[in-house]
Amino acid sequence: MYKNILVAIDDSETSRCALKEALHIAKCSDAKLYITHVTDDSLLNVHGHVFAHMAESEATRAITTLSEAGQKLLVDAMLSADGINAEALLLNASNRRVSETIADKAKELGVDLIIIGRHGQRGLATLILGSVAEQLAKIADASVLLVRKH
Repeated sequence: MYKNILVAIDDSETSRCALKEALHIAKCSDAKLYITHVTDDSLLNVHGHVFAHMAESEATRAITTLSEAGQKLLVDAMLSADGINAEALLLNASNRRVSETIADKAKELGVDLIIIGRHGQRGLATLILGSVAEQLAKIADASVLLVRKH
């Protein structure tokens, strides 16, 4: 039986499936559910040459927009957690991999199950770096449930 479950969400269909699975397991296990979203402002640095020409206030506004979008995802997810002991956590990758951020928070919280959507995408970036879900499955101390779209 699980006592502490963490589900990592983003704005994807597989993430919505992962959230549904997490809600079901948390309810059946009477477990605490941590619903998390990780903002990753390193994506802004992918086009660093563009952002280098932006005013500092514009770059700050872009980061704030990422955080606000993540917070909205969490608010919407919490609405579906009626009757479940759930807590929303907005995390920031802070120049780290998203998978490391999730794994560290799960360890800190004493999580025994991590649930995350598996996008199933392929390509050069996935081949070289691996997906967040695959990285998480490799490094997490807790069991990891990879959920596909269903």
